[in-house]
Amino acid sequence: MNLNPIFWLKATRPWSFPASIMPVVLTAAYVFYAQQMGRGEACLAPTWWLLPFIFIAVVAYHAGLNMVSDFYDFKNGVDHKDSLGYKSPLVKGEVSEKKWKTVAFGILGFGTILGCFLAIFSGWHLLWIGGIGLIAGYFYHIFKKYTLGDLLIFVIFGVLIVQGTFYVLTSELSVIALYLSIPVGLITSAILHANYTRDIVHDLQSGVKTQAGMVGLRNAKIEYAVLVFGGYLAVVLLVVFNVLPYLSLLVLLTFPIGLKNVKTMFKVSKENLEPILSLDEATAKLQLAFTGLLSLGIFVQSLI
Repeated sequence: MNLNPIFWLKATRPWSFPASIMPVVLTAAYVFYAQQMGRGEACLAPTWWLLPFIFIAVVAYHAGLNMVSDFYDFKNGVDHKDSLGYKSPLVKGEVSEKKWKTVAFGILGFGTILGCFLAIFSGWHLLWIGGIGLIAGYFYHIFKKYTLGDLLIFVIFGVLIVQGTFYVLTSELSVIALYLSIPVGLITSAILHANYTRDIVHDLQSGVKTQAGMVGLRNAKIEYAVLVFGGYLAVVLLVVFNVLPYLSLLVLLTFPIGLKNVKTMFKVSKENLEPILSLDEATAKLQLAFTGLLSLGIFVQSLI
């Protein structure tokens, strides 16, 4: 087996990790804000020492499931040498399928053990939250084949990570956590939707009917705009209804980036998909800036 740690780190697609890390950061910022403001008994004494373990567990699941997704995309002929975008070491023939699966399941096993450790100090609800995330992520290659990929990403990277982080820190399930998951879930879903739209022709040829493929290119462009602008609208509404503090509106500083991305999406045609070859990467950067400023606004508000 290739024991080069850099090789295996790259195999997990670490540049995608902010998609799972930032929802944890956002939730921690909100719990800190609620603690300082005395919002809810659950947030009066958070178990902050568990936060580093949450980050590690979330990244482990993300890394392992990235490798599982790449394995099935390779196995099913979705990813090959002529595919657009990232090509995994499997596609390049740099590693055997057996070694790939061994490492992937090892990482997922580590994440599961860590999740059970967190459940000991928070409660049994974390087991079904993590279990749903693990099962949904493992079978992501099937969900995306039947147009449910966008929804699944919203649930995993929005609802489950936010609710799970809130639960570990407070030992309580919360409707507020559900509200908090909406903007970050929408923006994160836009990353994958940009990817699906770029690969719309290739995926249909491979028998994969993503959301973008089902609605067609014209409506896929509209859906991307809805996901991006919906994230901003969700924050504004949460501020209006006093769920989030007014400094959360700092996130609007990233709106020009979101608008630029949407304009880029609307430049493409079936004959020319080149303008969005790297739009998934640009949207990932937007998600990082969006969630980062939203977290910062909430955190600063707690100090005022």
